[in-house]
Amino acid sequence: MERLIHAKLEPGKVAIHWLGQGGFAFRGHMGPIFAVDPYLSDSVNSDGTCPRLADVPVKPKDVKLDYLFLTHDHLDHTDPFTAPVIAQNNPNATVICPPESTRHLTKLGVDPRQMRTVTAGHTVELDHLTVHVVSADHTEDSVGFVFIFHGSSADQSNPVVYITGDTEYGENLASNVSAFDPDVLLVPINGKLGNMNATQAAQLTVEILPLEVIPMHFGMFESNTVDPQEFLSAFKAMAPDDASIDPIVMKHNTCHIFGGTQTEHGRKAKKAARAERAKRARVSHEHISEHRASSPHSRR
Repeated sequence: MERLIHAKLEPGKVAIHWLGQGGFAFRGHMGPIFAVDPYLSDSVNSDGTCPRLADVPVKPKDVKLDYLFLTHDHLDHTDPFTAPVIAQNNPNATVICPPESTRHLTKLGVDPRQMRTVTAGHTVELDHLTVHVVSADHTEDSVGFVFIFHGSSADQSNPVVYITGDTEYGENLASNVSAFDPDVLLVPINGKLGNMNATQAAQLTVEILPLEVIPMHFGMFESNTVDPQEFLSAFKAMAPDDASIDPIVMKHNTCHIFGGTQTEHGRKAKKAARAERAKRARVSHEHISEHRASSPHSRR
């Protein structure tokens, strides 16, 4: 977290620090610092069958942030040994999470006044940050988050980061975020226990067309992981030639900086490519419809 907190960021850039599993910490040019689903304990290993493969990057009591986001109430996302400690040691921070996580944290002693319960469809306006809550196909109230980072009034580049949370693949995932035009996609690839696999993650990436894609949810538990090369291979096979998408495979407890001089160019290229593909799809659909209309079988 220290590298994230002290990273020097120019307008249009976002620091993305992988805490492991589905957990990340973020900071934009204007702040704030926030985390999503930090798993900073060994709680999943309560029966001795699921030890961590990666070291805990930072102790929960040492985490300093402004907001804590949780996508659903599973141990490696709403960690009972992480989230309450972070909340209690950051009394001015807000915990933003779905109903089941709210209920769980309340039982664990987190002050309800410190929490904000959200469901898919909600939009939360925070300092220099807009958060759109979107659906995820995992537990009953699982969600993903689309973060729009706002800079100064003179800075028109507002990076958009979409973290799916744990979810199965579905066509609605891309359509739910198309209006936000994500620059960065963080997506699970493990293919077990209610998550899409590497091939499906590559398919979602091609549908969303971000500038960067970061695979997650691997390398934490021996029984629930996958080689990220599977994702890279599937992505390489599926990615259109005109799509400017950079796959970023991060290591645990490292920081990646999104943004740079090519950001605006990349955004324009991505939108142009998406528009062209949509146009080709419409032409193809119209051709099929005309063919069906003129076919003698269609008149029966």
